[in-house]
Amino acid sequence: MPVRDLIQRKVVTVEPDDTVMLAAQRMKDKMVGSLVVLDGDKPAGIITDRDIAIRVVGAGKSPDTPVKEVMTKSPVTIREDASFFELTRTFREASVRRLIVVDKEGKLVGLISIDDVFELLAAEFANLITAIRG
Repeated sequence: MPVRDLIQRKVVTVEPDDTVMLAAQRMKDKMVGSLVVLDGDKPAGIITDRDIAIRVVGAGKSPDTPVKEVMTKSPVTIREDASFFELTRTFREASVRRLIVVDKEGKLVGLISIDDVFELLAAEFANLITAIRG
């Protein structure tokens, strides 16, 4: 199963020059814990609620700080045509909780979290248990 079949396609984004305050408000409004930072149509970074807590609040920075100063630059990405095995290996090797999904040109396609993978696996295990029990 390719990654494209598993991803969230409605990704919430910000731009590098947007403020951290705007990013936090967007996370609150959209009820998400991370935003992909776009430079045009390509991911330039990712900012999470944890980044804001540690790199902004914990460091005593202003809410007017640009996202580009506190985001994780060069985020880990995976191609939409990658296999499920490649997906799990990338999560393990990169030690991240979210992967940005891109097309062959590197343009943003979606996002997948390790929680999404756990939910998928739980549903598949439930299906197998149902099949075994008849």
